[in-house]
Amino acid sequence: MLHQKITPSFIALASLQLLGSTMLAKADYGVESRQPLSDPRKATIENRAVGTWRATLGDKQYYLHAGTGNIVGKSDWMELVLVHPGEKPSFYVHHKIGFVSVIGEQGYFNVANLAVLMTQLRGSKPEELAVAVERYDILKYEVNGDTMDIWPADQNFVRAAIEAGTIKGNGATIEDSMENLVRFIESSPPTLWGDKIGYIRVK
Repeated sequence: MLHQKITPSFIALASLQLLGSTMLAKADYGVESRQPLSDPRKATIENRAVGTWRATLGDKQYYLHAGTGNIVGKSDWMELVLVHPGEKPSFYVHHKIGFVSVIGEQGYFNVANLAVLMTQLRGSKPEELAVAVERYDILKYEVNGDTMDIWPADQNFVRAAIEAGTIKGNGATIEDSMENLVRFIESSPPTLWGDKIGYIRVK
């Protein structure tokens, strides 16, 4: 999905973008926002994204496991586990939770950064999960069969929009209403989003 960011330094996705020093820099920073793009109590599972996915950058491979599990089993939030296999210190696992929003026909992941430990949320209901979120990392995604593309936001774009008063916030973190957040994303040009990370389904 935590000022435990999805990065070691969401996705850094996934951020669903959520990935190694190079991938994390490109994929693990979504639009940071105090509000999600839709009501977290009405979340639904994105079944097309459920499974194990692999992204290759250079000679390194990264795996993203998306689905449900015992931590969020009483909700329609999803669990996102990012794995960079290999020997330490290159091996790492990032465990996040979040949910999907659909604006028009475009899908987005709201990846939660929690104010409490993940283990404290086991079996929680959607409203309990929402209260525990400090902020969200929002990433754009598209699933087409056995491929999934994830786009992080361009933090410079977001920062400039906040400085210009286009949306309320501090630094690169949006602190505006859900309605204004949706309006900002819908009205922004494609340059809001950075380079995509392409995943291939492996399971």
